[in-house]
Amino acid sequence: MKAQAKGKKAQAVATAPSVMAVTPAASPAHQALIEKRQETRTSLGMRFDMLAGMGRVAEDDQALLFHEEYLSLDRNQRGWEQLRLIEEALERLASGEYGTCERCEEPIAPKRLAAIPWAKYCVRCQEKITERQQWERVPEPELQSADIA
Repeated sequence: MKAQAKGKKAQAVATAPSVMAVTPAASPAHQALIEKRQETRTSLGMRFDMLAGMGRVAEDDQALLFHEEYLSLDRNQRGWEQLRLIEEALERLASGEYGTCERCEEPIAPKRLAAIPWAKYCVRCQEKITERQQWERVPEPELQSADIA
């Protein structure tokens, strides 16, 4: 009997409308993420259309075209990565985890979220991660003149 009463009470609390709650879709962060997602998608589409519309080019222009294609592919990779981060931020916003550092679980500063709405880490943790990534990179050995001969 008590279990039924508790269940009904929990159901009533769960279905009661919250006056103070701000839905994720109404938040400024949500709007900023949606705008950035659209901007990124548009940018990715424009780059693809530009390369696709080039058609055939003269032999003399192929080196320049290959270089432009390389740069465009690099920008596309970064664009897709940013799009992935934006989608993850929208998921965190919907689940209520937005604005909390994924590493230390402390709140992310509002100024950081205003500048980078898809930020997953607070400034302190991001600096640690970036520093570790820099140390993990192994520089390519430079060619020695003896290696060339």
